[in-house]
Formats: sequence, C-alpha cells, structure tokens
Amino acid sequence: MNTKNNQRFQETEVRMEVAMLDIMKHMDFERITVKRICEKAEVNRSTFYAHFVDIYDMLDKMKDYLGRELLKNYASVPMDEKYMFSEQSFLPFLRHIRKHSYFYRINLQNRKAYPIKQGYEPLWRIIRQRCERAGIGSEEDMMYYFISFQAGFTMILKHWVDTGCKKAETDVAAIIENCIPAVLGEGGKHAY
Repeated sequence: MNTKNNQRFQETEVRMEVAMLDIMKHMDFERITVKRICEKAEVNRSTFYAHFVDIYDMLDKMKDYLGRELLKNYASVPMDEKYMFSEQSFLPFLRHIRKHSYFYRINLQNRKAYPIKQGYEPLWRIIRQRCERAGIGSEEDMMYYFISFQAGFTMILKHWVDTGCKKAETDVAAIIENCIPAVLGEGGKHAY
C-alpha cells in the first residue's frame, strides 16, 4: 500500500517535484497547471492531491527539498567564524541558486520570511559573537544586524536571478562580502 511516508509515496512526491522543476525551466509559473505536472510525472490528479494541496503548497515543499539539497553542499564545509562571511562561503550557495534559478526566481519574488531558515543557528551564533565582540550586548540590537544581513543577501540574490545569473558566482560572492556591515566583518567595530 502506498501510504504517506513510505518509500514509494516519497519517490512519487520527488518525481512530481522533479517534473515541476523541469517544467519551470521552460514555462512561466503562471501557466503551469496540475494537469501538466501530472502528465510530466506520469501520475494522476488524485495522486498529486494526495501529496499537495495545490501548486503553491508544492512550491513550499520544493523549497524545503532544495534547502536540504543546499545543506548537503555545505556538509563538508567548515561552519566556523572565519569561513562564515568569506567569499568562499557564498560560492556553494550561489552555485545552487544558479542551478535552480528558475525556481528561485519565483521563490524570491514575494519573499516575506528569512531566506535561511535551515542553518539559522550557526549563522545566528556567529553574528551574535561578532556583535558581542563589537560591544553590542542587546539581543534585540543583534537581531537588527541579522535582519540586515539576511535582507541584503536576499535582495542581491533576487537581483542576480532576475537578471539571468549573468554575473559570475565569484563576482556576486565578492559583492556580498563587501556589503557585510563592518560590525559583522572580521574584527568589526561598534557602528552606532
């Protein structure tokens, strides 16, 4: 029996997500239908609705799926303070975004939450350490730096994806590194 969370159920869901990603490469999101996804994945509509409420629910689940893929890219990368805000730390992320730019173009259009939910704790820990070193003791103030980094990072990614990822990953990584507030940079100083 194909029940939720068994291997066959999960494989079917992945097959539909892969079909959606492939369709997104060639078709505007607004034109994608459940019927088209089902045809591409070779499943029926009832199977689609057993997995997803609608296409937007599918997008949310795909975001989680791609987030797990992204974290695998960082599995062998040191998540230490010296590496975290370096140009090199952004390259796996940018390569992932370029690979799935058709998905992220849609996903970044109406961003209302932090782009990095998974992996939040190591990033928060490093931002907190750097803020403390700069003499910022209030967690509320630290959160402003965290939000500033996340928002700036998100808008850079959005612009890069919206312009077809024409700029090289290394160039975008350098831009991101140069946009990091001084307080978060190596040996940052209290900025206010």
